[in-house]
Amino acid sequence: MSAAGPAPALAGHGITKRFGPVVANDAVDFDVRFGEVHALIGENGAGKSTLMGVLYGLLRPDAGSIEVRGQTVRFGSCADAMRAGIGMVFQHFLLVERFTVAQNVLLGREPSASGFVRDRAAEDEVGRIAERYRFGIPPGARVDDLGIGARQQVELLKVLERDAKIVILDEPTAALSPAETLALFDVVRRLRDEGRAIVLIAHKLKEVLALADRITVLRHGRVVGSVDRAHADESTLATLMVGRDVDIDARKPRDTREGEIALRVQELRVARDDGAPAVRGIDLEAKSGEIVGIAGVEGNGQLEFAEALYGLRPIESGSIEWAGRDIAKLAPARRRELGFRYVPADRQREGLVLDFDTSENALLGDQRRLARGALIDKRRARERADAIASEYQLAGYAASAPARSYSGGTQQKLIVGREVTPDAKLVLAVAPTRGVDVGATAAIHDRLRAVRDAGACIILISYDLDEIRALSDRIVVFSAGRVAGTLAPQDASDAALGRLMGGVGAHA
Repeated sequence: MSAAGPAPALAGHGITKRFGPVVANDAVDFDVRFGEVHALIGENGAGKSTLMGVLYGLLRPDAGSIEVRGQTVRFGSCADAMRAGIGMVFQHFLLVERFTVAQNVLLGREPSASGFVRDRAAEDEVGRIAERYRFGIPPGARVDDLGIGARQQVELLKVLERDAKIVILDEPTAALSPAETLALFDVVRRLRDEGRAIVLIAHKLKEVLALADRITVLRHGRVVGSVDRAHADESTLATLMVGRDVDIDARKPRDTREGEIALRVQELRVARDDGAPAVRGIDLEAKSGEIVGIAGVEGNGQLEFAEALYGLRPIESGSIEWAGRDIAKLAPARRRELGFRYVPADRQREGLVLDFDTSENALLGDQRRLARGALIDKRRARERADAIASEYQLAGYAASAPARSYSGGTQQKLIVGREVTPDAKLVLAVAPTRGVDVGATAAIHDRLRAVRDAGACIILISYDLDEIRALSDRIVVFSAGRVAGTLAPQDASDAALGRLMGGVGAHA
């Protein structure tokens, strides 16, 4: 050990990575030590995932060097990085959904005898690791039967089973509920306390400040600051990220007492995919020019409620009225003609066609209504895509680029730009800022308020309580598929929301 202390667990020196004319990383220095959580933050497109891709062997740098435990290494693939003790949990899960948890964790390395896979031995091995980290997922469960939080645990189990000493977490909370986020934080702290080195890519500054020991900020591919947790706060980090002051928690509620009721839902009952009740007799009214926030622990009927309103999921009983008209049996395309717009929970499965180009995705949902005969109106699609890219500053934008070429946050901004438009009458927004940076979050919030002020009715479903309070004119809390209570934003403390979300006060 030198006087300067032990070598970092993983370090990149002068990392530069170009994609054609775009410089994604520009001479970046970054390191993480054993026994610490080092957060890497920045706007969408700042180069965070690219840098981690280089350090994990997915991408080869155009310049710079990589060290592991003080020794210079050259990674030809992620397999080389794994052999060096590095593991990475990606933002978008890389799982075989029809396989079990154990099969995914041990894929390609299953225990076998006489040429046959020993499923019980595999499940026992994965079960021991899951129990050690208090993961409540059965190793024999199929991945396609698991929720988002459990799938995140499967991805982490893949890394832990290999006993990675350096763990990279790319936006691990982007799809998690608050409870699932807290559970993940407990795991990350345990890994740090075991002496592992943790790199955390994140956008939510409160989470960063709660978990990180050091924080480095990237902007336009360059390091613009690196601070210890003790010297950091949300305002300073947000300014470093976007280069200007940002207030994402600004509250601008409207007095909607005199507004006209636009949406009326009565005794709505909706089933989950497996036939179990999801929405259990909900009554809800929303007015034109109002944002109604729906809070609740994920899995309490919010998603099925939104899908029923948009026409993606059939109702079992009850009614849905829009402007006094029964629309319960209208197809989604007909509801779009009425001005309905939908920001789905899963941007890659439901919001985009990843192999379509940006202009095609910008027209998605309205392609038939705005077509020229049987053909897509390419000029209008390009104009829409250009407008979204300009307003939301889509990093790496090209109208001809496939949607899958963008970061998750940029994909989210593309969807929001397409759906939250001035002509919208009803916006169903499910976690609209999931996985986007603070600057884009502020822009999305401003857009939602502007559409509200123009007279649209907005149903906001979010698992971020700060977002619910910042945007909502009225907050409705779901618990077990029912309305547990309604609160004004100023009365919606964490404690008050938590009681209702836990079912205290819920209707029988």
